Amino acid sequence: MPPTCTSAASNAPNVAIVGGGLIGVMLGLGLCHRGIPFTIYERASDWHEIGAGVALTSVARSSMQRLHPDVLAALRRVAGANHFGFWDGFHPRTKEAFQAPEALHFLLDAPGTDYWCCMRSQFLRELVALLPKGSTQFNKELDSYVDDPSRQQVLLRFTDGTSAEADALLGCDGIHSRTRQLLLGDDNPAARASFTHQLGYRAVLPISEAIEVLGEAKGGSDYCIHIGPNAYVPSYPMLDGAETVLNMTTVIYTPEPWTHGQKTVAPATHDEVAKVFQDWSPPIRDLIARFPEKLMKWGIFDMADHPAPTYVSGRVAILGDAAHASTPFLGAGGAMGIEDALAMASAMQLVSESSTQSVPTALQAFSAVRLERSQWLVRSSREMGVIFQWRDPAAGNDGERFREEAERRTKKVSDFDVDAMVEQVRVEFEKRIAGAGTGAA
Repeated sequence: MPPTCTSAASNAPNVAIVGGGLIGVMLGLGLCHRGIPFTIYERASDWHEIGAGVALTSVARSSMQRLHPDVLAALRRVAGANHFGFWDGFHPRTKEAFQAPEALHFLLDAPGTDYWCCMRSQFLRELVALLPKGSTQFNKELDSYVDDPSRQQVLLRFTDGTSAEADALLGCDGIHSRTRQLLLGDDNPAARASFTHQLGYRAVLPISEAIEVLGEAKGGSDYCIHIGPNAYVPSYPMLDGAETVLNMTTVIYTPEPWTHGQKTVAPATHDEVAKVFQDWSPPIRDLIARFPEKLMKWGIFDMADHPAPTYVSGRVAILGDAAHASTPFLGAGGAMGIEDALAMASAMQLVSESSTQSVPTALQAFSAVRLERSQWLVRSSREMGVIFQWRDPAAGNDGERFREEAERRTKKVSDFDVDAMVEQVRVEFEKRIAGAGTGAA
């Protein structure tokens, strides 16, 4: 049953959210909880998230709790929690050696490093059920916008020839964000994410098959990441409807370019994956053998090569992957987007409580607070991929070095105070309002 939104404040901005993925919907719920009217414009004809799993950090859960009281409960209905163990997926030559404690590089079990994992599509379905009726419009792909100071509102133009107006345009439109291209300018290198030379291949297996191949613990209950030359293989059990399955992703390094343009997904074959793992441990090869013959591969893009110099221009801003698309090697890209959603909802609340027309000021405060941390993650995750895939000569296949690097970087992800972030947004907002009032630059 969708909750009733808090009554709108008299000065509440009317917000347009471009993109109806997890971050766009969570942002909408955060605005709803603060009495801020919004419309989500989604280019697809219905709600759609890929069937891949998503792993969410403790900081992401703290952000959810503060965004809207029902978001964390929605996660709990579809997710399970555990700590990831990092295993040698290459050297063990028998099933017994593969499962032996000696094959475990380390368990990531410091406080705050537990992950809640679920199917993206199921979590999105739970969140959508919380949205106010009529708050989403489908088949609306952003073509352009006009943010002229002489206009009272931002004008959004869609590819179907229709238009809309809003006090703020917030782009949550993903890796190949149209909002980012328009905000930064088409000739800016940061307008487009770059191919990372990483490919993702996803599959789900019935738990019975997973246990047969990996053993009772690795196949049935544990959260595992197997690492080896040029590949990184996370797997964990999760619900797929009423059935528990093993969700498995292989992230594979390739020196080849991505030849499918701005498309993120392309057809693939089983052989493409199998040849990468031909010298890995027998259980991993057996697991790969159970992938279907026809697959899809995901080109993994990020913003490391050309980070956005800002996340805002005027009354327009970008969040989540639209702002700082990342590789998956620290398991925190989604968490960064959820932190963004909380920071942005808080910024829009400040506008509601202000007596001035302060949307640009609030967006500037958001960008100032979020830029450094989110862009650190993009860089650090890409570096961690080089280490985990044995492509760093200094680290080689040293499990102790893997542990040190993972713990150091994960600590920076988990040791984060979201309440302090919200307060920092307020401080930045008020500093800019005061500066404008005194004529300061």
